[in-house]
Amino acid sequence: MISIHRKITFAFSSLAVLVVGVAALAFLDLLFLERQVEQGITITTLETAIQDMRREEKNLFLYQDVSAGQAADTFAATALQTLQTSPQTLAEVGNVMQISQLQTILQTYRQLLANHLQRLPADSTLESSIRAQGHLASQLAESLTLQERSLLNTAIADAKWAQVLGVGILSALLVLIAWLLDRSVITPMKRLMADLTPIAEGHFERLDVRARSTEMVSLREAFNRLLDELEARRRRLIQSEKLAALGVLVSGVAHELNNPLSNISSSSQLLLEELDSAEPDTLREWAHTIDSETERARRIVDALQDFGRRQEPHLETVNLADLLERTLLLLRGHLRTAGATVENHVPVDLTLPADTQRLQQVFINLLRNAAESGTNLTLHIRAQGCSLSGTPLPPNATVVGELGCQVRQRQPMIEISIEDNGAGIPAAVLPRVFEPFYTTRAPGQGMGLGLYIVQEIIQEHDGCIAIASQPGQGTRVVLRLPCGGHYP
Repeated sequence: MISIHRKITFAFSSLAVLVVGVAALAFLDLLFLERQVEQGITITTLETAIQDMRREEKNLFLYQDVSAGQAADTFAATALQTLQTSPQTLAEVGNVMQISQLQTILQTYRQLLANHLQRLPADSTLESSIRAQGHLASQLAESLTLQERSLLNTAIADAKWAQVLGVGILSALLVLIAWLLDRSVITPMKRLMADLTPIAEGHFERLDVRARSTEMVSLREAFNRLLDELEARRRRLIQSEKLAALGVLVSGVAHELNNPLSNISSSSQLLLEELDSAEPDTLREWAHTIDSETERARRIVDALQDFGRRQEPHLETVNLADLLERTLLLLRGHLRTAGATVENHVPVDLTLPADTQRLQQVFINLLRNAAESGTNLTLHIRAQGCSLSGTPLPPNATVVGELGCQVRQRQPMIEISIEDNGAGIPAAVLPRVFEPFYTTRAPGQGMGLGLYIVQEIIQEHDGCIAIASQPGQGTRVVLRLPCGGHYP
């Protein structure tokens, strides 16, 4: 397994070698062009000397000017010196036979020119020979110039193609290196980020440690150790919360049972002491008290059994409006006594998968709590179809619970809200409303299990619940439940 460090080092080393190689090729190409320029300068010098030689030659024959003849000889000597000092350069342009022939012609030319200058006025035959040798020299020089220009054009064209080819190869290798880096570094990082997304959403599942680099394996193992530690701490926290909840449970049950047992004990003691002297009606009242308090204790025990008994929800398609109508029918007397008015805004065709009885228990508990939060209240029941977003809560309200289940589960939810205009819940009390056996009511008026059971039922349906409240401005309970197969 190769580490990311070695892969990056290899990639940049390859890139450096590539850049050096391209630079070396460019340098060699420039050296070649420089050599072509040197050849051009040599050929140009040779051609210029021969052209100047021919010009002075014409002046000599035209004006019989001895100085022109001497100048022509000087230029011929310059041309010969060029041939002798740069034979290799000239051989790369022409061929050895051309260079040798030109050299012979120039030497002959100088010899004929010297004879001519010694015999002035010369004869026409010698003049014609000089002209012929000069003409041959001029033709060979022009031929060398044309060949040099042709070689220079070829070299420039080759340099262009070499640059295009070099840039193409460099681009292809850069793309290859980028692809290797993406495959070796970027892709594993993206995969790691994707694997960490569920953790950020609260799903603490261990990461797969299989990877192509040692750093990724080490990083994934480190995250797994962190997850193990978080899981261990979470279990310890849950255990602590269970112990705390058990303490609250025992305290609540003891408190709730203590009152009826005290009344039973007092009535029994009076009954035993006054059995022979008390009036029959008094004895009957004491016996009735014993019976009613025994029934009260039995209801407490039944509630405790319901709390401990967990039943799997039986899901079926439920029409939400019908279920709420049946629930309101059951609560009609209680709502009338509390002086509460209910306005149901739930769409008649909205359905969802749910356990009918358990969801009805949720509505009963929530509507009873809302109706008992004040006097002359108006309760509003609303529902919103399947959506990944919910209705925003009041900005100044204190919120308890969780409403992110649709994001966590990545599925749309049906939102149901029950809102009242009662007294609201104090900020100090609100965080504890879901705790079992926590109640602010007078003894005998409730065991503090209603909202705890509601939360349990909603969680059994893979939903979530939150309560937003502000003292003096009412309370809103928001439920979000999965749409199931009802989402289009």
